[in-house]
Amino acid sequence: MIKSRFNPIEKLKIMGSASEPAMGPEIDVLIWNVYKCKKKGWQEDFIRLCHDKDLILLQETIVNSPFDAHFEKSSKYQWIMARSFRDLRTNFETGIKTGSTVAAKTKVVMASLHSEPLSKTKKMLLTTIYPLNRRNDSLLVINAHMINFVSFIKFKAHLDTVSEVLEHHVGPVILAGDFNTWNWKRLRYFHEFALSFSLIEVDLVRKPKMAHLFQHLDHIYCKGFDILNAKVLTNIRSSDHYPLQLTLRFTK
Repeated sequence: MIKSRFNPIEKLKIMGSASEPAMGPEIDVLIWNVYKCKKKGWQEDFIRLCHDKDLILLQETIVNSPFDAHFEKSSKYQWIMARSFRDLRTNFETGIKTGSTVAAKTKVVMASLHSEPLSKTKKMLLTTIYPLNRRNDSLLVINAHMINFVSFIKFKAHLDTVSEVLEHHVGPVILAGDFNTWNWKRLRYFHEFALSFSLIEVDLVRKPKMAHLFQHLDHIYCKGFDILNAKVLTNIRSSDHYPLQLTLRFTK
């Protein structure tokens, strides 16, 4: 039996401090799978892309690394990391991070029910809820990195874990991240799942990548917003995924 180099964690870590009391009426959002910060130039791109954002959703991000100060010492963002596993060789912990200028009222991590076949690690969903300016309802944000090298049934089981949260939430919703929708069956189910909760896909102009089996893996779905602009930053090459950014305005 081959011993895994990865140790499961599946816990939350809170870093930094929020600078604003509530969200809205407009929010600037960044979504980016940062490829474990491996590529040259990642740090410079990250600092530049984040400086004017209200909400940041990162996948394949790390902690216990040289980049920790950006998160732990932040006086602008509260960073919530759903840690999935620790690399026993480097001590880096990998997972997803949600950063916000507003402190989350609630935060829940949901690990996939199944593990990736070789690494024996799990993928994560992170739900956070934020107060809104001059409104009685709240914003639900779901940052997702969906399980990848498994059967459709296991993929479906992972996505279905957020059904109850979506069903009971009152207010606007953002569901975004890397959904690993590399075949038509996954993509169709994901789209139907989102529509069942009245979530609408944000339209993005982009070209599929060969490395992603010519499919789009990163998506943004939302409810309760007017979409002011949305684009894919194809000039950013410091990850194997392009960053997505958009500006939203809460509908009245």
